[in-house]
Amino acid sequence: MPFLLIQCSISQSDICNCKTEVEFLHKKIKKTPSYKANKAQYKKAYEASLKKAELLSSDYQCFVLLNKLLISLNDNHSKIYGIDKGATAAIKTNDKDLETFKKSKLYNTYPVVSIDIDSLQTALSKKSPDDIEGVYSIESMTIGVYRHSTSADYQAVIMSTDSDIWRRGELIYTLIPFGKRDYLLSIGGSTNSKRLIAYTERIKDGTFLTMGFQKQETSINHSRAPYADTTYFREELSDDITYLKIGSFSGMYPKLSDAEDFYASLKDNLKKEHLIIDIRDNGGGGNRNSDILLKIIKDYLKDNNVYIITNHRTISNAEMFAYKLKDNKNSVLFGHRTNGCAAYEVKNSNYNLPCGKFLTVLTSKKHPKFLDLESVGLDPDWVLNMDTDWVEQVVSYIENQ
Repeated sequence: MPFLLIQCSISQSDICNCKTEVEFLHKKIKKTPSYKANKAQYKKAYEASLKKAELLSSDYQCFVLLNKLLISLNDNHSKIYGIDKGATAAIKTNDKDLETFKKSKLYNTYPVVSIDIDSLQTALSKKSPDDIEGVYSIESMTIGVYRHSTSADYQAVIMSTDSDIWRRGELIYTLIPFGKRDYLLSIGGSTNSKRLIAYTERIKDGTFLTMGFQKQETSINHSRAPYADTTYFREELSDDITYLKIGSFSGMYPKLSDAEDFYASLKDNLKKEHLIIDIRDNGGGGNRNSDILLKIIKDYLKDNNVYIITNHRTISNAEMFAYKLKDNKNSVLFGHRTNGCAAYEVKNSNYNLPCGKFLTVLTSKKHPKFLDLESVGLDPDWVLNMDTDWVEQVVSYIENQ
């Protein structure tokens, strides 16, 4: 869904600081359905945030504070992002523009830690695979994750990188534990652009399930969806097993047109006894899309079996889709727990905060049926391990029944 940017300004006589941002955000939050459902918890968090905001002068610290306040709403669609999109692909391919970016405020927003990086790396390298603390790598970047000295939060610092925009010693993420399960709110920067972003993260078996950082960088992360360049895909795996990848439930054209064409090809054309539906990395969308497939699958389930594959990046409407099929006697859910972001919906309720640095994305619609999934997720019937291809694991399950 495209962001609706509403420009807000403050007069010369107003003071533009973090407290200004918190107070403006508070007024908008009070209009959301998640505020009404979590008033007492939110009020306590807001009062604490207001006091802390008066002491902050750093944009990064304010960004963390604003996102941390949103945790109290138990609404994982609501987030704060930086307005500056950072080093876009166009900027990084132009030497002059890249040098200009390196003089920008965003480029220098991220704190540089005072810890000796080499000593930290030595200490973190000894951490067990199950410990959140440790050394993680992805492509050309290595980070060290360690617990903050005065709180339950974790910090992720860059230990080495070949990036043109990130530097050794910069703090790339603040990771805040929340919810009743093993969730982390990751607040920091995009590895590609350095834009300020926030998202729900989980770390399992030494792997960042959203961003893909791994302690064992040579291992393959089988929790991610295959066929990265294809949204809708069908394959006949055997004489009695059909595989479908459903990578999006977007209700916007042209993606919706692609979905409609693909679903039309399925109608009255699913003849085999077993159907695998892979919705890993499906970021959701709307019922306008998913209900078309749901109707086809419910008809198919009357005489056949469905196996749904989910992961942490199965989000929002994709979680709803899995939830609606999970209790059918002929369906089984495989993989990892879903994202836990299904109870609320964003509908044109996004605003620029008054100092012109941050964009807030807030929800304006509640789905009561899915409140139990928020910050919890939908558990699979069978947890798949990350060492082996997930589709192969499901096929093996089918063959052994």
